[in-house]
Amino acid sequence: MPLRTATSTLAVLALTVPAFADVSPAEVWQNWVEYYQANGYSVTEGAREEAGDTLTLRDVALAYQAAEPAMDLRVVVPEISMQATGDGRVRTTMSETIPITAAFDADGDDVTLIGALTTRDADIVSSGSAEDMAHESRMGEVVVALQTVTVDGDTKDVPVALALANLTSKQQITRTDALRFAAEIAADRMTVDADLSNLNDDDGDPVSIKVTGGLDDLRGASAGVLPLDLNPSEDMAAALRGGMDVDATFAVGTGRFDFDFSGTDDDGETRQVVGGYTIDGTELSVGLGAQGLKYQGAIDATAVELTIPDIPGPIAYSLAETTFDIQVPVLKSDEPAPFKLAYSIGKLTLGDAIWDLFDAERVLPRDPASIDVDVTGLVRLAMDLFDPALAEAAGNDESDQPFEPVEVALNKIALSAVGASFDSSGELRIPEGGDVTQPVGHLNARIEGLNGLIDRLVQLGVVGNEEVMSYRMMLAMFARPAPEGGDALVSEFEFREDGGIFANGQQVQ
Repeated sequence: MPLRTATSTLAVLALTVPAFADVSPAEVWQNWVEYYQANGYSVTEGAREEAGDTLTLRDVALAYQAAEPAMDLRVVVPEISMQATGDGRVRTTMSETIPITAAFDADGDDVTLIGALTTRDADIVSSGSAEDMAHESRMGEVVVALQTVTVDGDTKDVPVALALANLTSKQQITRTDALRFAAEIAADRMTVDADLSNLNDDDGDPVSIKVTGGLDDLRGASAGVLPLDLNPSEDMAAALRGGMDVDATFAVGTGRFDFDFSGTDDDGETRQVVGGYTIDGTELSVGLGAQGLKYQGAIDATAVELTIPDIPGPIAYSLAETTFDIQVPVLKSDEPAPFKLAYSIGKLTLGDAIWDLFDAERVLPRDPASIDVDVTGLVRLAMDLFDPALAEAAGNDESDQPFEPVEVALNKIALSAVGASFDSSGELRIPEGGDVTQPVGHLNARIEGLNGLIDRLVQLGVVGNEEVMSYRMMLAMFARPAPEGGDALVSEFEFREDGGIFANGQQVQ
């Protein structure tokens, strides 16, 4: 649901900066309609009036419906005016306030959101031809505001507003046998202001949530191809096989958010949690086409600080960097296709208040922790990833999975924390017609500082002296001292076709 909600919000913003241009208002409007229809939306006019070089449309409804999960988005623009400027261009203006309604199912609850999109100081100028169109737009401010939320008939006011300052965009669209587009969008700043003071928890007790903050220097770009005769909201797989191929990037600069949560504990006492979140920047990219889905990102330094009742000192932690890279096939095929799953956390640092909760004597090293996972390989897709039957099976907790691994390369799986580190790599493959639980291949692993960590855990009282011998005997079965000595262990695992598993040459299964 978060992905669909974000997509719907972007669609609403796109309405305020139409992606088409032409020499006459009527042709601009027609191409605008075709663009949204190619994206799965329906567009209807309440009234239409043409007078000279001006086309006026009233009560224009833009609607998007999805069956799984169920969602119904509706945007109604009171008035759109398109006027020829006399030099082959068209200037578009519209009502400053545009109502928005979104209804969806959330874990069996019927949820309806009502809000509005407001623009100020908007200027949209279009130019070009029916086959190759361009436009530029600027808006002093764009505000998306949520007003009420209704859950199973219970309506509450939820004043939440997201504002963009100095929003600009440039778009180019070519129409041949398909729609080909390229666009850039930017905003100086995004701010968020939410004051949810009339909520209730599961027991009916009052809950208050307040969030304020913002991000600077927002930038985005997109490009792609959309088939004219295939609706991705009805059959995404058909649209992808018909040539749909889109890519998008998004980046933000520095930002900060502050939040204040208050509620009632089991004893009826009011509890308040106050905190802040800062970020130095983020870059995201997403792509979807017949070749597969990719989702990549890099998040620069972030920090969180919380003040929690009954805990002395602020709870704080920070990350130097977080990255992820997900690439998977999306269309059913008998031939295996490449995939990638990568994730890393760089220098996770915990504040002393967290450490002191379990290690006040500073027995454990408080070095920053890191995680690095990089897995690639080949996978066969047994059914289309966007097949509605797959979503239905997931909802029914059915065990059938669409992915059939063929080859897996563990390029890196590494963890370092509390003075110890683990690093492994290797390659595994599934024999043709074999069992996925019995791969064939090898893995290499190295552990440093583990014995020292065990000694410190004994000092903390987490591990008893009588348990240490058992742990070390078990380690001896799977690891051996590193050739260079010191507190380092190495392991070589071999997975054979007969199902046997060997650790450092000794069979363990």
